[in-house]
Amino acid sequence: MKITRRIQRLFRLQQALFYLLLIAVIILLSKLAVDHNRQFDWTANARHTLSESSLQLLDSLQDNIRIQVFVSPEYQYRQAVVDLLKRYQQHTDKIDVSYVDPNFSPDLVRELNIQQQGEMVVSRGEQSQHVLDLSEQSLTNALISVSRQQQQWLVFIEGHGERSLFEKNNFSLDTWARQLESQGFKLQAQNLIDTPQLPSNTAAVVIASPTRDWLPGEVALVKDYLSQGGNLLWLADPDQTGSLAPLSEMLGIEFIPGTVMDPTSVSLGLEDPRFVLISDYANHPIGQAVASVSLLAEAVAIQQTDRIEEDSDWQYLNLLRSQPGAWVESTPINQNNLASQAYDIGADVSGPVSLGYVLSRQLNDGERQQRVAVIGDSDFSSNAYIGNAANLDLAMALANWLAAEDKLIEIPVKTSVGTQLELSRTQTIIIGFGFLLVIPLLLLATGLAIWWRRRRR
Repeated sequence: MKITRRIQRLFRLQQALFYLLLIAVIILLSKLAVDHNRQFDWTANARHTLSESSLQLLDSLQDNIRIQVFVSPEYQYRQAVVDLLKRYQQHTDKIDVSYVDPNFSPDLVRELNIQQQGEMVVSRGEQSQHVLDLSEQSLTNALISVSRQQQQWLVFIEGHGERSLFEKNNFSLDTWARQLESQGFKLQAQNLIDTPQLPSNTAAVVIASPTRDWLPGEVALVKDYLSQGGNLLWLADPDQTGSLAPLSEMLGIEFIPGTVMDPTSVSLGLEDPRFVLISDYANHPIGQAVASVSLLAEAVAIQQTDRIEEDSDWQYLNLLRSQPGAWVESTPINQNNLASQAYDIGADVSGPVSLGYVLSRQLNDGERQQRVAVIGDSDFSSNAYIGNAANLDLAMALANWLAAEDKLIEIPVKTSVGTQLELSRTQTIIIGFGFLLVIPLLLLATGLAIWWRRRRR
């Protein structure tokens, strides 16, 4: 084919049009990239995407929140801090972020007691929270903390063998306590004999499975607290003291003697029928906040009684219900007879049984609702079991509901999930050999084959 000048001009024109279109496409893509920010997170646990709980919190923000980040321009993790905060700002305009170089603001560093590079101070009005580690969980918890309308004090009664807030053994509540504090709750352990008056700013009183008898005067103090509109969380167990019977009578509930047995847990491999699986929650904010199954251990069943004070006005709701195959074993249980336990018609109570009630009533002023939660197990909130299933979500939802923080009830606890690729020595050698030798040889062989084929034409 003879190439004429006309064909050459057309070819040059075609090339010019191609480059003009290519430049136009590049400019258009650059414009779209600047105006529209789209991210795709393909990591196994979506580690670069805000969790649903964080997004729910951002949607519920009503007041502006200020975040001061104390970080130097040369700090190696500065970009990671910026990227994390951008994820929050992309979903709300209620967060105002400012970056402070601690080297040039020593007075502010001393005033706010800044301890390290990358530390963030989250504040709303007079409330503030320091974030020391670079994680979504810590930042979201800080936002929850400052979003509370007022300081919420939870008073845990002690002095009768109750579960401790501060000890780190399996029986105690240290893990739950730290999670409560991270979300803005103030905690206080109080012995009613030493201090026979509950603080006026108490959001709720917590009775965590006492094993020794209360004095009548102590019971009277809690009853008086309830009469004045106070909120209560009562975590019970099968072996709890009977000295609190006047309190249960006041609330119109009673505990069924015995331990709840659940054969469903054995069929799922738990090997102990005293573990009770809860998947049937009431249509209530607490139930809606629990995303999956809860696991109770050695629980006691609860039922409503007819002996209720005429002016109580309590509204009762069966919050937690066992599986239909569960029953209340009336005989004492030990390791020797555990495997032989079976439902005994006439002696045991068949399921499903209630393992938790929530009570509420409007107070005389009509502006506030009094709330009480009675749960037939305290093990689920202990250090030994709070990390199982949705136990932590249940414990936090109970605290938020009692504190009347309804907007925060549906925000489940943000937990970190990580994945790690682990390779054996053989796999590492194979991958290295493949990249260093096999792939280059394949590319060389392909190039030689193409060259040889063209040469033979």
